[in-house]
Amino acid sequence: MSGCPRPLRGTAVSREIPSSVKVLCLTVLLGILAVGGTLIDAAPEPGAVVVPWWVFGAMFAVTEAFVLHLNVRGQTESVSLAEIPLVMGLFLAFPEELLAGRVTGGVLVFLLYHRQTLLKVAFNTALVGASTTAALVVFHLLAADGASLGPRSWIAALLATAAAGLLDGVMLTLVVSWYDTPRPTREIAGELVQASLVPVLVGIGGMVTVLALDRGAAALPLAVTGAAGIVGYRAFAALANRHASLERLYELSDALAVAPGSADVLTSVLTQSADLLRAEYTEVVLAGTEPGHAVCWSRHGGGRIEGPRDVEAPATWSFATSGVQIVLGSTATERAFLTDRGVGQALLVPLRVDAEVSGHLLVADRHGEERGFAVSDGRLLETVANHASIALRNSRLIDRLHFEARHDELTGLPNRLDFRDALDAAAKAAASGDAPVAVMLLDFDGFKAINDTLGHQAGDELLRIIAERLQRVSASDASVARLGGDEFAVVSTTCTDEESAMALAGRLLSVFAEPVAVSGTRLRLGGSLGISLGPQHGTTGSDLMRNADIAMYAAKAGAGGARLFSQDMVEVTATALTLATDLRDAVERSEVGIAVQPIVDLSDGRVHSVEVLARWTHPDLGAVSPEAFFAAAERSGQIVALSALILDQALELCREWHSSTNPLRVAVNLAPRWLADISLPEQIGLALARHSVPADLLCLEITETSVIADPRRAITALRRLRDMGVHLSVDDFGTGYSSLTYLSRLPVVQMKIDKSFVTRMHESRRDRAIVHSIVDLGRNLGLEVVAEGVLDPGSRRALQEMGCPLGQGYLFSQPMKPRELPAFIASRGSIDRRPGQPGTPIARAALTGEVTPELLDRPPAPREGDVMPTGLRRPPRVLP
Repeated sequence: MSGCPRPLRGTAVSREIPSSVKVLCLTVLLGILAVGGTLIDAAPEPGAVVVPWWVFGAMFAVTEAFVLHLNVRGQTESVSLAEIPLVMGLFLAFPEELLAGRVTGGVLVFLLYHRQTLLKVAFNTALVGASTTAALVVFHLLAADGASLGPRSWIAALLATAAAGLLDGVMLTLVVSWYDTPRPTREIAGELVQASLVPVLVGIGGMVTVLALDRGAAALPLAVTGAAGIVGYRAFAALANRHASLERLYELSDALAVAPGSADVLTSVLTQSADLLRAEYTEVVLAGTEPGHAVCWSRHGGGRIEGPRDVEAPATWSFATSGVQIVLGSTATERAFLTDRGVGQALLVPLRVDAEVSGHLLVADRHGEERGFAVSDGRLLETVANHASIALRNSRLIDRLHFEARHDELTGLPNRLDFRDALDAAAKAAASGDAPVAVMLLDFDGFKAINDTLGHQAGDELLRIIAERLQRVSASDASVARLGGDEFAVVSTTCTDEESAMALAGRLLSVFAEPVAVSGTRLRLGGSLGISLGPQHGTTGSDLMRNADIAMYAAKAGAGGARLFSQDMVEVTATALTLATDLRDAVERSEVGIAVQPIVDLSDGRVHSVEVLARWTHPDLGAVSPEAFFAAAERSGQIVALSALILDQALELCREWHSSTNPLRVAVNLAPRWLADISLPEQIGLALARHSVPADLLCLEITETSVIADPRRAITALRRLRDMGVHLSVDDFGTGYSSLTYLSRLPVVQMKIDKSFVTRMHESRRDRAIVHSIVDLGRNLGLEVVAEGVLDPGSRRALQEMGCPLGQGYLFSQPMKPRELPAFIASRGSIDRRPGQPGTPIARAALTGEVTPELLDRPPAPREGDVMPTGLRRPPRVLP
């Protein structure tokens, strides 16, 4: 299909006989009736002027071609003057010659002037022949004295024209009913009355002409006077028509000025174009978003507007340079164009938006007996198109502003305003017993760190990628919106229970399964998702949003993933929010303190170093567990400030010990978000200088997962810290991404075995084997190995047998206050550590990056990608 074809009028699906066949049969019947007129035996009044058939043929051709257009109650009505020669023929011609002239003139006009189809020509010719026969029959039946002039014959002639007009009206109404939808009986009756009366009024002109000729008036002056009257009226009608067109253009301009959107603009353009040019069919086609495609709107004779619907871009868009086109069907392309729309002749003008052709405006098939389109019609339609182009440009701007007001500029997803409207409607429907609704809130893990380290441009790119993935996995089951930052929301009315909601949540979280390439960096992300269901978790949008938010924070407080709202989360979340608020004040006032736990040599119990642990006593809640307030710090974005406070206290403690004869190394946990900060090495260096502490007395503990989000940037920062002399340790080894490739790239001097393996050594041969493997791995890599969670002498002996040098746990000491540490050291002693030097040759070599196989007496390095058998709690992943 090359454009926007005009649909067939009405629906004839249930009719067995096609409408065209019915018209053809009716044409045959009318033709038979027309031929019957030749059997009428009558003649003009003796002595009267007898006019030959060819004169009547010419008169009928002229009157059929040049009809009058009358504006009645805002509607244009076409009036034929064919009744004038018809009345004259009743008095001045033999019936067969009148019939011949009427049929000949009609055929010429229908075929050559109106360019009608063969079926239309046949039907209209048969109809004018039948109506002429009807007029002859009525006239000669009522005029008892034949064609002699007198009141009776005058009345007979006028009634004959009424009969002819009534027959025309009945036949046309019947044919229209076959193609169009049924119309009210009152409307049809009014049209039939009009079809009978108008011919009578026009026929009076024919009576005047006959009387004038009967009294000896010259035919030529009468003809000239009549022609002048017709020409004058047509000139007046043309002037009135131009005035009416101007009025309609003003109306169009006013209508377009207040049209709120593109759809209203197009409706006004279609309607006003049809009225201005008295067209049965109008169409607007605009270029689509993809090459070769377009969108079509159309208006049909009954005022029915269809669209938008997708179509192919018409091949007739050559008017980009040629301007107005009158499509007559003279070429194969034009014929196909007209056939697709079911029209006979069309007027086509381009629509230009921002100086570029972006579509066309088309009108086709004039009302009634009006002939096709003229150049002046093209100019008028061009004016309409210019108004339409301006209005479309403005409406598109308004549509874009409306879209931007309800959509996120970065991702194109619905924004908070649009989401809340959709959620409120869905929640209301769920509360009234209609389809249930599921609300989900999704938050990234570590997005702020990515923004801070890679920059906002990388953060924006990440959001766009995740938004596309969310849209793809949600498919048609849910609507995804971005509320702001890294927070996305989802509303679905297809989740009927918890199981289906969790299934959708699983699909949404799967967007984090694959790394995201941003600014040349492959990032591994995670997310936390909270779910609330309506109406069981709330009957309003606000309730459902609040409860989904509570569930999301419960997920973040755990290990991420998805959590379904439950009532017991409310109190926990309220406590967490209170902690986050109070923690901010505590950090600002330096009310968060520290405790220390020694790391000892397993062979003799001497203190090797100490780990500094954060402690906070809430004024109302008492001692708060580190897990709780660190989670609150993560959620509220205070983790870096909290970590910096703990580091400052640790370095201050280290400075005090450094002044003694045997200084101690302090170990501090490094928060993942702080590790992602590109300025971390400078901040650590400033802290060391501020407290006058040598870099080798500081050990920063990192987790495997803290590096995985951006390995290249993290390893670069860690190497800079190593070059400064800071010791680095892998904490909780074995619980994260235990890749040998990953471990070999980290500039660490120490690895700490997670306590979960150490405490289960006696119960699980598998855990014992895992610990043994880690000890061997650390020794072969030249790293210090620390076993966490040593609780009893048996565990100590087992670790010593494996060759593990260092341990930490309640067997040696619980976390203690810093002031208690000197007495503990006095009772056990400490490793001699000269200022500025590592404690062992291996540690010194690892710190400088000069570890050799000879020094370590270890086998060749494992192949890249080897994964150690550490019995991970989750599937191992290999860093890219």
